[in-house]
Formats: sequence, C-alpha cells, structure tokens
Amino acid sequence: MLDLALLLFIPLFAPAANAQEAFNVLAAQAPAAVAAPEPGAPVKQPPPVVDLDSPGAIAALSKAEMAAATPAQRLAMLKTLMKHSSPSMNSDGSDWRQQETEDAIYRLFASAPDAAAFDGLYYHVRKLKLRGAVSRPSKIDDMARGHLAATVPGDWAGLGSYIDQVTGSSSSGLNKIDFLIDGAVLPAAEAAIRGARHSIHIEVYQLQADDIGWALARLLAEKAREGVQVRLLVDFYGSGVKKGVEIQKLLAFLRESGAEARTNDSARWTGSRDHRKVMVVDGVLGFTGGMNIGGHYQVDWHDQQSRIEGPVVARLQDSFLEQWAESGGGVRDRAAFYPELKEIPGGAEARVVYHTGNTDRNIKAMYLRAFLTAQKSIRAAAPYFADPDVVDALCAAAYRGVKVQLVFPALNNKAIAMKSSRSFYPELLAAGVEIYEYQGRMAHQKVATIDGVWSSFGSSNLDSRSLKNNHELNVVTLDSRLAEYIGAEMFDKDIPQSRRITEYRPTFMDKVAGKLYPWL
Repeated sequence: MLDLALLLFIPLFAPAANAQEAFNVLAAQAPAAVAAPEPGAPVKQPPPVVDLDSPGAIAALSKAEMAAATPAQRLAMLKTLMKHSSPSMNSDGSDWRQQETEDAIYRLFASAPDAAAFDGLYYHVRKLKLRGAVSRPSKIDDMARGHLAATVPGDWAGLGSYIDQVTGSSSSGLNKIDFLIDGAVLPAAEAAIRGARHSIHIEVYQLQADDIGWALARLLAEKAREGVQVRLLVDFYGSGVKKGVEIQKLLAFLRESGAEARTNDSARWTGSRDHRKVMVVDGVLGFTGGMNIGGHYQVDWHDQQSRIEGPVVARLQDSFLEQWAESGGGVRDRAAFYPELKEIPGGAEARVVYHTGNTDRNIKAMYLRAFLTAQKSIRAAAPYFADPDVVDALCAAAYRGVKVQLVFPALNNKAIAMKSSRSFYPELLAAGVEIYEYQGRMAHQKVATIDGVWSSFGSSNLDSRSLKNNHELNVVTLDSRLAEYIGAEMFDKDIPQSRRITEYRPTFMDKVAGKLYPWL
C-alpha cells in the first residue's frame, strides 16, 4: 500500500479512478465483525490490571489483554506508548526497548475488536504525533482505511452506535427542530431572548460590533437588568478582540450592564479556536448552526441556524458551560441550567457531536463513516472544503453509484480556501460527483443530508481547520421528514442558483493551495 503521505498528493497529479478499488481492497482486508458469543462460550476476559504510565507493562500485555481493555484504558495506553516512542533515535534497529514500544503500538491498534474501538484510538490522538511515534505509520493508516471501507451501506443503526462509541455522544430521543435559513434566523433568536426568564448563554465565533451586534448587546443588557443571567462567550481571534476597539466597547457595555462577557483565547496556547455557534435560553431552547452575529451573516451572506427544543438542548448547554469554564468563567449552581427536558412527540431523533480542537477528530470520524453508509445520495454544502480523506470517501461513494452533490460558494471570502477546494475538483469529477458553485452571495452553510434520512448541520466545515484544529459542534439527526425539508428548502433551491462545474483544470495557484490544506 502507498504511504498515506503520498496519497495526500494524488489528487493534484493523478486521476482518482482507483479510489473505489482501494476501498474494496481495504474492505477485504478489514477484520471481520465481532460475532455474539455462542452459548457456553468462554466469559469475556476482564479488563487488564496494568500500570497505564509504564510502556514496559503495556508492551507485556497480550493481544487478548489489550482487546479486553476498556476504551479509556486503550487510549491511555496509546498516549503513554507515543510519549515514550522515538523512532528517529533507533534508525539502525538496535534499541530493543524502542522496538518493543513500537510493536506495542501496532498490536494495540490491531487488537481493537471493531471499527469503533479502533477509531476511538485513531481519531483521539494528534495524527502527526502518531505518525512520529512509529517507523511505519502507513501500517496504521491502512488499518484505519480498512475499517472504514468495511462500512455497511444503509446501516443507520450501526452508524448511530459507531458515532456514540467514538465521540461519546448519545441519542437524546425526539426533538423539535426548526431549520431556519437567512432572514428567518434573527426574528426567532430575538423572540427567544425576549422571552428569557432565567438565563441566556451565547457562544459564538465572530460577533461584529455593527448595527446587528449592538442591537443584540442592548437587548442582552436589558435582560440582564431584569435579573436574567446573561453570559456571552466570543472567540478572541474570530471576533478580533485584540485590535477591535468597537468590539471591546461592546463587551465593556455588557459588563457594565450586569451581563457577563468573556473571550475564549485558548488558541493562543493550542491553536484551537472556538468556532462553535450556540445559544441556550433558560436551558430549554437552543440555537446552533453556521451563522455568526453581524451584518455579513444575517444580511449579506447565505447561511443557516436551527431552533431546537427537547432533550438535545442539554448537550448544547454542555458545550457552552465547558467552553465558559475553559475561558475562566464560573457558575454558581450548574444544576440550575439543566431543567427536565422531555421528548417532543413527532420530533426528530437527534444527537450533538462536538470535538475539541487538536485533541480529537470526532466530527471527521462521523462524516467519513456517514459518507460510506450512503446508499442513494449525499448532498453537502460547505464554504471551506479541503481534506483528502473526505474527498476519498465521497469519491468511493460516487464510484459505487451514490449520487453525490456538493455545493460551494462561487464567491468565497477566503480566496486561498476556494483555490484549495478547486484543487480537488478533477478527482471528484472523475468519480462522477456533481459540483455546484452558488452564485451571488457567500454561501456559508455547513449542512449535509444522506439518503433523505440522515442530516448534519452546525459549525464544522469540511476542511482541515474545522476537522482538526477548531472546537466545533454539529447536530446529527435521523429523520426523513427533516432531511426532506432540508433538501427541499435548501438544496433544491440553491442548486438552480448555482453553476455546475463539469470540467476543471486546476491553476498553478490551486495546486499550491491544495498542498497547503492542513494549514488553511
């Protein structure tokens, strides 16, 4: 098998006709599904008792003992082994301890009983650090691709179980979800804020200190003076707090009015920007999607946000409070922000999937598995699209007959991001993927529907920064009515307003931008 580092550059210099063949080969090599134990079969081995900080103790475990470990134990083992592994110090193979450590890493991955167990390791450590901890990273990459290629198309229950095991999410049951587009968002959000009685929590990447931003600030100040607990969290870099005098004035105004306003500046130390967009009112009503707050997003751009009622709102509250704490904020009575939430009869089954930048890649794992679960159709819209693994998964789906439609903005606010996306066009087109560029406005939605039953919408783009570096959050639903609504109200209306790309020859700058995808 080719090393993955080489595979990353295939889209620039070679056709993609082998994408499905590669997936087929890897699927044949993937471990068989774990069968239920037969009556009278030996009892499952208990988790091993081992010093998780000792690479020697971990290396001494058998494959069966590694397989019996809990997910938390396996991840702790991997991190310990990676910490103590330095292949460059053993170029001649003479260091038996290094050989033992590397072998333990390979065996730990090979011992994973299923795809979810494997990906619980693979997507929960930084990829570059993993590759730097072993002499043959392609060996692990091949195992990962093999597990992915063995995905069963149409197995939506299996996908839900996989997502929960890998990302730590869970189905919240039935929820009322209003999928709002463009001008429908602001009135719904304003009504929710005006109706608040106890708390308003807002987490947003970019807050602009323009007419819309100040209108929000004045409304939040009014609610704070009424006694409502108001907390606003903005990303330090996304909102330009360092040099933005007007945004500094806006935040100061809120604080003077009795609201709490903080900036999340974790990117200073980790490079992980808080790109989530979440609002929770009284713990019972939530909003999330791709839209920031300001004139660009509510007036000039084409964007989306969803209004949500039901048990899944508690997970949105989790996101806010976790990031609030990371920014140094505290709350007196955390339980007060979690009222009892009942399922909404006739609502959509939903779960929230989020990841922590540079710590895990939960949303990427989810999307890759979902694309390979598709049987009939994939429709996805994203303003920033540049990840070879995503491209491979979409091409593999298209080669096996899935109708894949991608909608990108024709006018992108980040020219280099658009060039990077276009560098992948030839590979996608060769596989039969339909590519559309939305005309007129900057299309900023991050939405996908698959087979008219499964949907994802939220803050995550399909590029490396979102799938690896940022804090992101998406809502995932399994509901045909909602998927059909999104298809009719967004994709069926946007595609006729788009120009279809049927052939494309990347420019030199496209190719350069394509190589830079991990840093855009």
